[in-house]
Amino acid sequence: MRKLLKDCLFIMFVVVIMFFTTSQPSFSGTMKFAQLSDIHYSVGREDTSYKLLSHTKELLNDAVSQINNHKNLKFVIVTGDGIDAPDKRALDGMIEGLNGLNYPWYITVGNHDTAPSSYINKLNFLKEIRAKNKNFTFHSTYYSFKPQKGFRVIVMDGASNEGRSPHGSYSEEELEWLDDILSQSQKDVVLIFQHFPLVTPYDSKSHEIRNAEEYKRVLEKYKMPIAVFSGHYHAAKIIKKDNILHVSTPALVSYPNSFRIIEIKNQSKKAVFKFEFCETGLKDLQQTAKIRIVGDSIFYGKEKDRETEIIIEKK
Repeated sequence: MRKLLKDCLFIMFVVVIMFFTTSQPSFSGTMKFAQLSDIHYSVGREDTSYKLLSHTKELLNDAVSQINNHKNLKFVIVTGDGIDAPDKRALDGMIEGLNGLNYPWYITVGNHDTAPSSYINKLNFLKEIRAKNKNFTFHSTYYSFKPQKGFRVIVMDGASNEGRSPHGSYSEEELEWLDDILSQSQKDVVLIFQHFPLVTPYDSKSHEIRNAEEYKRVLEKYKMPIAVFSGHYHAAKIIKKDNILHVSTPALVSYPNSFRIIEIKNQSKKAVFKFEFCETGLKDLQQTAKIRIVGDSIFYGKEKDRETEIIIEKK
């Protein structure tokens, strides 16, 4: 009788262990990261009507210092236009500045970063970054990785392969790759980083993605929490559409000279996104940038586009 009781208890123990190791939902705590966009790092260039090109080193160093004061960031990512023109001196300067971070950093390609006719074409852009950034090991301008359990990072490249263009476009091959990665990530919170926004912060026919609807159809096949982080428009805007969050982040080079810290809590039934808006500490430069720009409120956004908390329920 005792043996039977022991056997029953052992079987119950095994069943409980199997339940908690195989049947529990896939989620994993909290993750924080920083998003920088549109640094437009320049060497020896004068300011334009709205870009503080002669101060990009100062602005980047200030942002790096602020980010380093934040604890427990998983990574930092630049969503395109890290440099203002495909110039090796500018690329070297940007890399040197970003290497001052205490955290791994990654980057997407923007329309200002590369040019087919320049030494800084897409292949050499990656080559230079791989050589000087120990955390960047990718050989394609679109790539993916898992920063921690329960999260999937996808980096997309919408910059033209034909020449510099303010329009974004995603090849059929890249969208098929995206579809495949998403199909493998349905238990994760998915974070997509790209230069060109799928949902724009304001209308600009000269800056849109040419095949945005085709791209959106790929995303709409999936029901897990998805957030798409972008730059390009130099404006702050956060828009939630069902399970997809569209986050536009302002430029570092122009008003409001800002970046974001994002914290995500991946819970069993929902993902909670908390946004912190970080403005440059160089207030004289920020004021100069504000004077230069027309319609500053569009770029600064509303309070809900800067400091907010958004919940995406899991289905």
